[in-house]
Amino acid sequence: MKFKTAIATVLLLLSGGCTVVGVGTASAIGGTYYVTGEIRASYPVSIYHLYRVTLYTFKVENIKVISVSNTKDDADIMGELDDGEKVSIHIYYDKEEQGTLGIRIGSIGDERRSRALLKKMERYI
Repeated sequence: MKFKTAIATVLLLLSGGCTVVGVGTASAIGGTYYVTGEIRASYPVSIYHLYRVTLYTFKVENIKVISVSNTKDDADIMGELDDGEKVSIHIYYDKEEQGTLGIRIGSIGDERRSRALLKKMERYI
């Protein structure tokens, strides 16, 4: 066990923290993680349900829907916040056949705002 801890510490020091912290966050929050500017979370529901939840949350939060595209395997919903910031939602099945949401706010991703939107969406899941 000490060996694994040592490796994790070395990786943390060498990587600058982004990837390793994202993995640590995933285990701490239970399936929710932030990677490459996007917050991701999986739920034991269909992607159709997550699609409806996303559109409903956009309506409740006054997020303007810019575009919607969907297939039986995934969906992409683009929106715009009141301040002009873009919201990108990607919904798909993960390897455990759970519906997964990917949320990015802004071009490079705003973790705080993405997590806040996810928390609002979870009220309806």
